[in-house]
Amino acid sequence: MKIEIENLGAIKHAEINLNKKLTVFCGPNNSGKTYAAFIIYALTKSGLKYFRSKGRSNLITELIKNQSATFEIKVDDIWNYRNEELDSIKESLDSIYGISEEISNNLFKDFSIKILENKNEFSDSILKMNFENELKLNNITIKIKKENNTKSIKLSLKNKTVSKDNIEMLNLFLNAKLYSLIGFYPFTSSHILPVERNSIYTFSKELSIQKQEFFERAQELGTKSNNRDPFHWLLKSSKRYPMPIRDGLEIAEDLFNYSKTRTEFYEFAEEIESELLQGKVTINKDGDVQFASNKAKSKKIPIHLSASIVKTLSSLIFYLKHIATKNEMIIIDEPELNLHPNNQVYLTRVFAKLINKGFRILISTHSDYIIREINNLIMASSENTGTKKIAAKLGYSEDEKLKNDTVSAYLFNYKNKTSRNVTISPIEVTETGFDVLTIDQTVEELNDVSEELFYSIKYDHRK
Repeated sequence: MKIEIENLGAIKHAEINLNKKLTVFCGPNNSGKTYAAFIIYALTKSGLKYFRSKGRSNLITELIKNQSATFEIKVDDIWNYRNEELDSIKESLDSIYGISEEISNNLFKDFSIKILENKNEFSDSILKMNFENELKLNNITIKIKKENNTKSIKLSLKNKTVSKDNIEMLNLFLNAKLYSLIGFYPFTSSHILPVERNSIYTFSKELSIQKQEFFERAQELGTKSNNRDPFHWLLKSSKRYPMPIRDGLEIAEDLFNYSKTRTEFYEFAEEIESELLQGKVTINKDGDVQFASNKAKSKKIPIHLSASIVKTLSSLIFYLKHIATKNEMIIIDEPELNLHPNNQVYLTRVFAKLINKGFRILISTHSDYIIREINNLIMASSENTGTKKIAAKLGYSEDEKLKNDTVSAYLFNYKNKTSRNVTISPIEVTETGFDVLTIDQTVEELNDVSEELFYSIKYDHRK
């Protein structure tokens, strides 16, 4: 899926290819990387798309009766659905960025977003789609299968019986989920870890989204507004925080219930815990996050007393253990946050392993260590016999390698020091990786300064 963004703050125009397994945003501070990441999250996340129920009225009846059913894909309907979702993003920028409607209208006055694909291309791409997925609603599990060269989806119900409440859930969500899977292929959903992630678990009780929404609803009830139907309160989101932070807080408020589920990536998350955190992140019965070091396993300390690396990575660990599903996009703003260089390198290898397990990843980074290790992983994937031997000697496993054609990189930068507009330029990714001009220039300048000072101390003996 290739998208075009226009007039997003200082970003006047950008074309971003989201079909790659790894997407890297680079560039100086205040150049719009987070703006772009938030929009991509809003585009790819699951959510209120579920409430738009369309399609065959007897689909759910057939599914429950026969334990299977076929969903026929109508291109026009899904095309219109996708365009409606794009329009809803334009109308929800205040909610996405946690700002007032007035500021949003001023800051994003001429904003637009579109998917670079016409209807005929979209119809052709539907034919080529080939995927398997599972939809879980409450305790209902439905297997979803789309085969190549077909315009239908096979559904299989894993439950023998379905309660009335769950039938209602299926009526609300199932058709729209199928629309979303096709309309926004290859994304089933996305999960974001913003830079504020090290505070969400620490201060989730104080920043409780429910408390904030209760406060705002109370304010609204105190106005002269009437005519409030029940769905108004259900669907209206608080704008006190940007969408990624609100979503993180909603998860943080229900950690104990989330922790009852184990994903297929649970053991992999434990490996990361052991290597990077050297301990274990746990959830107590009150839903509080705790950490136990491997050096003192019996002592569990509150998350706010743990090391900064634990605060930063606990949300990724929890996501992989209890929430993650294949084919999701993971968006991480500044993955290097609070990490020593050797841990930045290790985390980059974790990203490669996640990609090879079926995830897509988008990162925004300033780290030369992460960029260099991505390049190493690309070079280690070479089919060159000599390179294969060197990669093996250096300890690069097959599940850590990245092909250069699965990686895209973009440089966000101002045209010059006085410019108000940001350009987003694709960076060429070759078999040896890619270079980030703004980072390389800084490293070279530092090296030149260090060299000049060093030689003046060592060899210039003038007083």
